[in-house]
Amino acid sequence: MGFGEELDPHGWKMLHQMRRIYEPSALTRAVASAAFETAGFVWVEDGDVVGNLSIRHAYPRNRQGRLIGNVVVHPDYRNRGIGRALMERAIEAARDQRAEWAGLEVRADNEIACRLYEQLGFRAVGITEHLLRPEGSPWPLSKRPDRRWRHSKPQDRLQWRHLASLLHNYDQRLILELRTDRFRTKNIEGWIKRWLSRQFEETRVHEDDMGHLDLTLHVETDRGYRYHTWDVLLHPDTEEEGTRELMAQSMAMMRRLPTWPVVAIVANEPALLAMLTDLGFRKHRTLQQMILAL
Repeated sequence: MGFGEELDPHGWKMLHQMRRIYEPSALTRAVASAAFETAGFVWVEDGDVVGNLSIRHAYPRNRQGRLIGNVVVHPDYRNRGIGRALMERAIEAARDQRAEWAGLEVRADNEIACRLYEQLGFRAVGITEHLLRPEGSPWPLSKRPDRRWRHSKPQDRLQWRHLASLLHNYDQRLILELRTDRFRTKNIEGWIKRWLSRQFEETRVHEDDMGHLDLTLHVETDRGYRYHTWDVLLHPDTEEEGTRELMAQSMAMMRRLPTWPVVAIVANEPALLAMLTDLGFRKHRTLQQMILAL
């Protein structure tokens, strides 16, 4: 009720997982609660939960950060300060846990929420674009990727960090939880974990003429919930023709996978957004990252 049409396939998955916490089976509740880090706060009126937020450790835990999410108030109870009270309690809890910062993401066009967070001391540190490609849209025909397009290797992590730093500042990278472990997807532990969760995952990279990474594409396929996620990092100096070529190669890689919905998470780069639109993606939402020093 609170987020309405804002939920994408990943959002519906998270909602289903949260509901599992309240299933009758005590074992199911315990497993779901441990797996999904369900700590948070609710606002109760006459025995009904009418407001909620969650708070969890940011990855990695040694950064001493907390991420606040799922901030929502029932439509019939808004404009009463419930959201502010929940946020103040979450900030207090983060301070009690000796966290160094708290972060969150909010729709950039949600002026009321953005204003509340600013009043609480949060500052905006960047935005990301979320695009959605509908289910059943066929992968466009394209030529095979060139020889500079390959699977990632663990030694690519340093170049990946540099590429990420060109697109996102330090505080924004904290909130986005950009993780180098995606370059270790071929180890046996990761393979078993993904097999048990019915996920497919791989990272592809593209090198320029100098052997430097100019594109990384992390693809995660959830077979249980039937959708794909793209995390794309494209060098900001890539020309339009090069962007078009790289996106065509990315789509060629998908031709062996089912035509389920694709959620693409990218930086706000006009050329890249235009190319993705040409490939059948549509803009779903713009998220603003915000941070509060504690």
